[in-house]
Formats: sequence, C-alpha cells, structure tokens
Amino acid sequence: MSKQVKRYVDDLFKGYVDTPALEDFKEEIVSNLIERIKGLESEGMDEEAAFTKAIGELGDITAVADDISRQKRNEVIGQMYFQHKVEVGLKHAIGYVIAGILFLFGLTVGFISYFSTDVISQGISSSLPFIVISGAAFVFLGLTQETASDYPMSWIRALIYAVAVGGILFGLITAASLYFMDNMGLHAVLGTLLPFVIPGVGILAFLLLTEKSRHKPWVIEEQKIWMERYIKKDPKRVAQGGLLSGALWILAIAMVILAGFKLGIIYAIVVFLVTIALQLFIEFWVQAKSYD
Repeated sequence: MSKQVKRYVDDLFKGYVDTPALEDFKEEIVSNLIERIKGLESEGMDEEAAFTKAIGELGDITAVADDISRQKRNEVIGQMYFQHKVEVGLKHAIGYVIAGILFLFGLTVGFISYFSTDVISQGISSSLPFIVISGAAFVFLGLTQETASDYPMSWIRALIYAVAVGGILFGLITAASLYFMDNMGLHAVLGTLLPFVIPGVGILAFLLLTEKSRHKPWVIEEQKIWMERYIKKDPKRVAQGGLLSGALWILAIAMVILAGFKLGIIYAIVVFLVTIALQLFIEFWVQAKSYD
C-alpha cells in the first residue's frame, strides 16, 4: 500500500519544479495518507476503499505545490538575471556618450536661440538636427546592444528602426516649428507633418508586426509564470481589461487627432497623458481582482 500511495503522490505533483520544500511536503502527505488508511482499515474498511476515501479527504493540495514551485522558479530566474548581466561594450558606450552630448547640445542651442530672439519657432528649429540625430542614434544603439533580458537585433533592422524614428522626429519638430510661426496655416503644418510621420509610423508598424522575439530563455520562463498567475485567477476579468484598453486607445487616437487640429498640440498631449493614466487604472483594476 505504501508504494501505491507514493506513486499516487508522485503522479499528483508531476510537472512541478523539484525542490527540497516540495519533497518534504510530498513525504508528509504520503505519511498522513498511510496513517489515515491504516486507521480506516482498523475500522473494518478494506484496503482499496480506505485508499479511495483517504485521497478523497485529501482535497486540492496542488495550490500549496503551486506556491512552492513558483517560489523556486522565481528564485532560479532571479539568479539567472544576476548571473547573465551584460556590460555595455566600448563602441556602444562611446555611441551613447556622443548621442547624449548631441541631445544636450541641441537643447542648449534651442534655448539660446529662443531666449536671444524670443521666437519659439526659432528655438525649435535650431535644435532640430541635433534632436533627430541623437534620437535615431539612441534607438539604433539600444536595439543592437545585448542586455540581460534580450539578444541584440541585427544592425540592418535596427538601422531601419532608427531611420523611421528619425523621420517621425523630423516631421514632428518641423511641424511644431511651423505651428508657432506667424501667418502659417494648418495646411502648412499638416503638409510638413504627414509626409514624414505617416511613412515612419507605417514602417514602425510593419517592423513591430514582423518582429521575432529576442528574449532570452529565462525571460520567456518569467513571462510564462506571470501569465499563468495573471490569467488563472480570473480570465474573464483579464478579457474585460483587454476590451476596455482597446476601446480606450481607439477613442484616445481620435481625441488626440481632433484636439491637435482644433485646439492645439498642447491639448493633444494632455489627452494622451490622460489616456496613459486611465490605462494604468485599468491594469490596476485587472491585477487587483486577480489577487483577490
């Protein structure tokens, strides 16, 4: 009978990460089951009936195993993260420094131009080349650098990302400069904005949709643990959160476009920030329910 009980307990916890804590837990269950079966047999019950009743009284004990296994996996993942930290290479370090200097220099030139002329458009246009180049450089460097969680992207694909981001930045900054110029209509702003932003967004969308995962194995395992915990508790609430997020961002895009055209770019930024805040509330609502 002891072999049958041990085999039953081993099958019950098949697939869980083996840890000393889990082994102790299994041994305790086996011991308790054997004692309970012996007690039932002493009351006149046959061996098979006693075994069936004992395991029926056991209830759902896998929740405890889930916690033990999850703790072990989190511990292993944490160790892997610290063991696989990747230092920034010399070329990337130099690139980050140069890009940062360009960005700060651009901001400085922009502020000097603005305060010396008291013209906002002059300050924006003065910083244009430095902001665009440094922004594209940061994107390229970030994507081609190996991190503790991701493998580096191929330099050709990263370069396409950088060019797309640079085009979007160029369109946005140029349009902002024209927006603050006197006697410059909305058609001129849109005529400058759309030819750069729309193709850039289209390229980014294509790249993101065709992107292959660069995550390292330990990150994939961590995401798997998180999704199991996130969805297992209340899948209905997770689905509701996804629908709310989709509806929120569709409405937000429409409001940003409308506010940008009718009221000004400042109002569009406010709408965007409010949308981010609402998205965080949705995430909090979903997660709070999942942990109940």
